[in-house]
Amino acid sequence: MKIGFVVSFFDFRNDVRRVITEVAQQHEVTIFGRPENKEEILRHLPSGVEFRLINEKKGGWWNSLWIKLYILFRQIPESRHNFFLMELFKASLATDAAVLKKNHQILAWVRRLPKIISYDFYLNRLQYRAQTDLTGIDQFVCFTAIADDFLMARLVREKHPVKVYVYSWDHACKHTCFSSRATYVCWNERIRKDLIYLQHVSPSQASVVGASQFAYINEYRKVAAQLPRTYDFPYVYVGCAIGVVDLVRDEVSVIKQVAGVLQQARPDLKLVVRPYPVQGNWELYTPLRGLPNVVMDDGFQTLDLSVKDSHILEKFEKIANADAFFHMGTTMGLEACFTDTPSFMLDFGYTSTNGLSLYGFIHQYQNDRHLIELAPQNAVRSTEQLANIFKNLSSPTYRILNGLVQSQYQIKSFQEFANDLIAV
Repeated sequence: MKIGFVVSFFDFRNDVRRVITEVAQQHEVTIFGRPENKEEILRHLPSGVEFRLINEKKGGWWNSLWIKLYILFRQIPESRHNFFLMELFKASLATDAAVLKKNHQILAWVRRLPKIISYDFYLNRLQYRAQTDLTGIDQFVCFTAIADDFLMARLVREKHPVKVYVYSWDHACKHTCFSSRATYVCWNERIRKDLIYLQHVSPSQASVVGASQFAYINEYRKVAAQLPRTYDFPYVYVGCAIGVVDLVRDEVSVIKQVAGVLQQARPDLKLVVRPYPVQGNWELYTPLRGLPNVVMDDGFQTLDLSVKDSHILEKFEKIANADAFFHMGTTMGLEACFTDTPSFMLDFGYTSTNGLSLYGFIHQYQNDRHLIELAPQNAVRSTEQLANIFKNLSSPTYRILNGLVQSQYQIKSFQEFANDLIAV
């Protein structure tokens, strides 16, 4: 069988490259990517895999009209608050003042306008070039968010078999690219229910295949006993998670408070801080470097967004050997639950709960549903509570979350995941 993978963020998604490599052991594989992503895809192209350019986007007033109409009137997930929160995050990434003002104005209109255009209706209106070479492909596998709407329009309208892997635990609650003419696979049963409820995906079109990035947990478990310990001192570990510059400053401010509380409550422990890989400006973390009990874990930075597999395994080693893991809403907080290290959500340090705020980032839908609601005792809401936690890190109550999370996911090898992804 010949499988076509339609990809984006190819440098950042190490696990996707590993899955494609495994699929290529059993099938012919072609990767489809947009022209602007060609260089990064070719730089990381697995051996024996073909690359084809996507060439479907067509200009003209008709498509321009429907792109604008869809932005303004598109149907959104039931998790309305989370959708607008993420749209606000994206709008705020603009550095030009005029663009930023325009982005916020458009978002203000979207909040008020009716949500009447479905993704399928939009795909049916797009005019595509039909210039992408689709010959010989038996099955297309896409990843959320969809890399190219024009290609997706062609695939579903020409009735090609399309399977979409819901790549992350937060994609069902923030994206709008769900079609009734594709099938969807996701991490676990709770996220499958998110798809059905939030995106109105038919239960018959949604199934569970596991999480590709959790295959690194499987690999870590096999070599854990042989991996050298990175730090020869006791520590707690913080994983940064924010890309919006203004909120990074707030995140850093909270981490400084954590360092201060740790210094008072547990002076025997260091605070190891891992920068957010997608945050392009690591100078934002400079205020942390001078603190006496802080160690920056920043040796994994590369020229692009890729991270070496060895550094990913080291990440799990650092989590597993920490006395605790703290975060404000990162997948690492979920991954930590597959070790014996207690995982805590830092839920303080904000002055506003509206708009672009640290509170909004922390209380995204997936954080509340899949972590905080499962174990409220692991949500740290004050520095006083934090001090008490530091003094009682060995308490079993803080590891209840680990067991609950582990019971909800099946950890697979990359080969097992790849086989199931194609077979489902």
